[in-house]
Amino acid sequence: MIKRVSLKTHLVTKRAILVNNLHPTLKLPITINSVKSLVSKVIHGEDCRFNEIAVNFVSNSDLRRINKKYLDHNYDTDIITFPYNSNKKNIEGEMFISLDTVKKNGKFYGSGYNQELKRVIIHGSLHLAGYLDRTKRQKELITGKENYYLGN
Repeated sequence: MIKRVSLKTHLVTKRAILVNNLHPTLKLPITINSVKSLVSKVIHGEDCRFNEIAVNFVSNSDLRRINKKYLDHNYDTDIITFPYNSNKKNIEGEMFISLDTVKKNGKFYGSGYNQELKRVIIHGSLHLAGYLDRTKRQKELITGKENYYLGN
């Protein structure tokens, strides 16, 4: 079991999406309301409910540290998702997204910072809804879902 790594303060209400930009220099290319809307769209679109979801935007070095400490992986990634529930009807979880990596990948794939960030937020939301991406088939399914939610 992964220990909760939350950087958030106590939430007063249930059914909350908390957005934290903890990156020391980069700003979000989309609004906080857009982040919340994307997460909500995916969670509700997958017929799930949520209690609390935190979306934390961090630096590449911060995400690498989290990746190593909690997952024993020593490499860079764009997102790490921690589901804190075993029931998709009451999702609680947290996403840590490297703005550095997302920005770099947006340039590399030609999608741009804005669009790549949306894709990563959707990807993390799908993980919270129970989707995996370990096998080729799972990767195809989650990519198809990402494209679907980006198109709506």
